[in-house]
Parts: sequence; structure tokens; C-alpha cells
Amino acid sequence: MSNSTTTEMNTTTTSNPNYMKGFIPFAIAGGVLSLCGGFTASVPPAIANSWGLGGDGTTWITLAYALSVVGMAPIMGKLSDLFGRRTAILIGTALWALGELLIGICPTANFPLLLIGRLVLGCGGATIAPAVVGYILTEFPAEKQGKGFSIYMFIASFMVVFGPTLGGITIDAIGWRPVLYICVAFSVFAFLCCFFMVKRSEKGKENAFAGFDGLGAVFVFIFFALFMCVPTFGQSYGWLSKASVACIIVAAAALVCLLIIEKKAKSPILSGKFMARKQFILPVVILFLTQGLMQSCMTNMILFVLATQHNTTLSGIATSLLYLGMSIGAIVIGPMADKREPRTVAAGALIFVALGAAVQMFFTATTGISVFGLALFLIGLGLGGNATIFMKVALSDIAPSLAGVGAGTYNMFRDMSAPFGVAVFVPMFSSNIQHAISTGINEIQANVEAMHSTAMVQIVCVVIGTAVCFLIPKIYADPKIYTDQGSKMRNS
Repeated sequence: MSNSTTTEMNTTTTSNPNYMKGFIPFAIAGGVLSLCGGFTASVPPAIANSWGLGGDGTTWITLAYALSVVGMAPIMGKLSDLFGRRTAILIGTALWALGELLIGICPTANFPLLLIGRLVLGCGGATIAPAVVGYILTEFPAEKQGKGFSIYMFIASFMVVFGPTLGGITIDAIGWRPVLYICVAFSVFAFLCCFFMVKRSEKGKENAFAGFDGLGAVFVFIFFALFMCVPTFGQSYGWLSKASVACIIVAAAALVCLLIIEKKAKSPILSGKFMARKQFILPVVILFLTQGLMQSCMTNMILFVLATQHNTTLSGIATSLLYLGMSIGAIVIGPMADKREPRTVAAGALIFVALGAAVQMFFTATTGISVFGLALFLIGLGLGGNATIFMKVALSDIAPSLAGVGAGTYNMFRDMSAPFGVAVFVPMFSSNIQHAISTGINEIQANVEAMHSTAMVQIVCVVIGTAVCFLIPKIYADPKIYTDQGSKMRNS
């Protein structure tokens, strides 16, 4: 078959008839990861306030976790391929529990230990997610993988629906340390479930570290960790500040070293066979165009409501509706890609995102929860559906031996899209406010106009993302055959 032949999804069935039963402990671990993430969402600002660290403190506490979970995802995914999914999920839940505990017992004002706890927490998250997705890729029948991704994304999204609100209430009532101890208990529960329920059917390779791309792993972490710092530094200190410029220069140097190392490595962390495909590249491009809307819209919504109505409850409820929309999108829209062309379903899902952004054009200084909630719910609905679809497309035709590192690499890019969306749209919103005020408009009306102009740019990004969807290769043209590329990957 020629290289121009339309790409196909692997339609062979798994040899594991109990794949759903085996998925239960992995689903529990993924659910606890999201539950604790939502429950502790208010912990970084709470710590910064109680220790008098200010906004910079919150930034560094948040960044420590983000750069760890992003930079370590491909590395921990690779290790899960070498040592088996059971070992990976146990290590991940253990690291997650340890990270929560280190933060909880951290002495007041011991900032270095706090950051270490956040780094350990990020390593735990970077291990759990690829292990869960890797299980779906290797144990679910190929024609059921979309369903598996949908279940996983539904659990992950639904667990966050009430987490931030309950976490904030708990912190106000008993403080931030007990919240972390509660999460330690949840994590220990997940560890025990995985320990007793995940079978020892997967055995790690003898001398698994032999030939491991250690130097590549170091530069993978350095580059992507610094890459994560760029938007944060640019937003916090200015794009031409010494911190931002230094970060960009070192990241560029690390990238050059990484490319040289990975080209020579026998088993590289970043596999060109996996990444150099339209099925991977195009979903990542769409994620950067659209997925960042989620976090930026939440942030802008909070700022908008505080400035116009001084009401935190409205934004909190609207945020919960966003995650509710993501849950519904994951379980309703996502599985449609098992029977219809994913690119068509993905483009249809982005219509909801565009509508949600368009609703922001109707925000006024007195807008109520129904309109706020509708905007975020529609955005969540579309993004939740596409979170499942793009995972299915990006991880199609991947060899079982690359399932963990493939999942980790994709998760890394997906997690990177949100902070970059915030880095673009949040400063844009603030800049539009300042521009409107400079023309003589009062602050409240300036917020309204800024929201409208920012929403217009968001709509344009979604429209471009929709167009890119149709560049994704079809996968159902002939379900009996594979592409040369996919066959080579599976045989590698």
C-alpha cells in the first residue's frame, strides 16, 4: 500500500476478555488523581496567603507542579512500558500520596520543602495518567478504545465538578493542611486498590534499565520544564524580562541537545515514529488553539465577575458547570468517534466551543448565572468530547511497546496547552481593559468591552481549529487494512 493510503484504526480485538474488570483499579487511581486535584485547587493561594508569599508565591507553587507533571510524563510513560503497568500505577499513587504528605507536614515558611513536595506530586500525576491510558491502549479491544477513553475522561472531569467548591469550603472551615491529609487518605486507598486488584500478569523486562535513554530523559525534562516556564515568566515578569529571556535561551539550547541525543538513541524517550504523524501533530495543534480556552475562560470569568459584581459564588458555580459539560461531552460525544470519522465528530464538538465563546459576547455588568453557566457549559461540552476524540486519534496505530511513552507524550502536550491559553487570553483581557479605560470608559464597562473583544479572538481560534480538524486523515476508509506507517510502528 502506498503512503498516501488513508489511515486506519487498529480493529483487532484484545486477548483479555476481562479488560473492563481489570480497568477498575486504574479508573480508581485516575479518579483519585482528579478528585484530589480539584479538592486542593485552592491550596496554593491559601498557602501563599497564610505564609505571606503574595502572588509570586502562588505562581511558583503552581508552577512547580505543572513543570513536573509535564516534564516527567514521557519519562514515566517510558518506564511504565519497561516495568509494566502495575508497577507504574503503584509508583504513581505512592508518589502522589507522598507529595500530598510532604506539603501537609511542611513547616511554616519552609518554601524549598514545599516546592519539593509539589515536584513529587507532579511526578505522581505524570506516572498515573500514562499508566491508565496505556492500559486502555494495550488491554481494550481497538474498537472499544474510544469507549475506554470516554470513561476515563468522564471520571476525570466529573471528579473535578465539586472539588474546588468543597475544597474551598473545607479550607475556610479547618485550614489547608487537613485538606491535604484527606487527599493522602484517598491516595492510600487508591494504592491499596491497585496493589490488590491489578494482577501481576505484566512482568517488567530483565535489566529494564539497560539501554534506557537516560541522557535523553534528562534533556526531555529540562526542555519541557523550561518551555512550561516561558508563558508563566512572560505573563508575570514581562516577555523581555531577564527571567523570560534566560528561560527561552536555555530552553532553545536544551532543545538542540535533545534533538541530537534522541536522533542517536536506540530507544529514545520521544519517538519520531509516533510523533511525526498527522494523527498526532494536528490534534496537538488544535489543542493549543482551543483547549487553552478552558482555563483562560475560567480565569477571565472570575476576574470579570469580581470587577462587575464582586461575587465569587457566580464564578464558582459557572466553573462547576464547565466541568459538568466536560463530563457530559466525554461520555456522550467522545464515543461517537468509534463509529464515525473522528475528524468530523471533533469539528462538530468545536461548534459547541464556538457557541460558548459567542455567548460571552452577550455578557453585561448584570449578567446572571444562567448566561455565565451556559457559556462555560458549552465550552466544556465541546472540549470534553474532543479530549476523548483527540486521544483516540493521536494514539492510533501505536505499537504496544510504546503505549506508555506515547500516552505520556500526548498528555504532556495536552497539559501544556492550558497554560499557553492562559498566557495569551488572560493578558489580552487585561490589556483590553486598560485600553478601554484609557479612552475614558469606566472600569465596569471596560471589563464588558474587554470580554467581548477577547471572546471574538477566541471564536477565531476555534474556527481555525475546526478547519484543521478536516486535515486529520480519515481512519475508517477501509477497516481491514493499515497504513504502511501504522504497520511499521506495530512491528517495531
